[in-house]
Amino acid sequence: MSPRVGPSGPLSRERIVDAAIGLADDGGLEAVTMSRVAGQLRTGAMSLYRHVSDKDDLVAAMVERVTTDFAYPDRAGLDWRGCMHALAEQDRASFSAHPWMLAATATVTPPFGTASLAAMEWALDVLEDAGISGADAARGVMTINHYVHGSARIALGESSAAGSDPGAAWRERLHDVELSALPHLRQLIAAPAPAADRNWFADGLDLILDGLERRVGR
Repeated sequence: MSPRVGPSGPLSRERIVDAAIGLADDGGLEAVTMSRVAGQLRTGAMSLYRHVSDKDDLVAAMVERVTTDFAYPDRAGLDWRGCMHALAEQDRASFSAHPWMLAATATVTPPFGTASLAAMEWALDVLEDAGISGADAARGVMTINHYVHGSARIALGESSAAGSDPGAAWRERLHDVELSALPHLRQLIAAPAPAADRNWFADGLDLILDGLERRVGR
């Protein structure tokens, strides 16, 4: 049986994933339905099932594509902390480019595809080489992943003049709030603002890495 041919050539898993990512980039993960993807490709929804088994399979393929596009860098010249910063920045960049990845990576059921598993192996290998192995390494990677997820949600949802720095946003929101009964919070808000070029994301990650460093050699 010959492959179904659309305006841009034969229907394929790759073209289906491309169309689904385009829909998700424009309207979020909820915009991805088999019928809408088929409409983008000018074919019938049933034709898609020759290449993807269902929507879960499609979403997993979308995550795999983005994970491949944002693969972690070569470790040459990076110590383990530098590698963890690179990991976090790559994941954060993928969420910025494709916000639907926040929902997709929180709901896709493991195991993931080859690229996702390779990313996990990369991180665990880095930590093992640093003397952090087993459960500690796994918990460390999971904690970093959760931090990146939360930070990305804040950055994507922040629309104030303070930009994506959550500390600056708090200062902006609480500037005129009566805090006399909350001395610690009042002191925090009244303190001098951090430098404008402060990298709040990297600073927060370093707090996690400082804790993880205590596990080295255990």
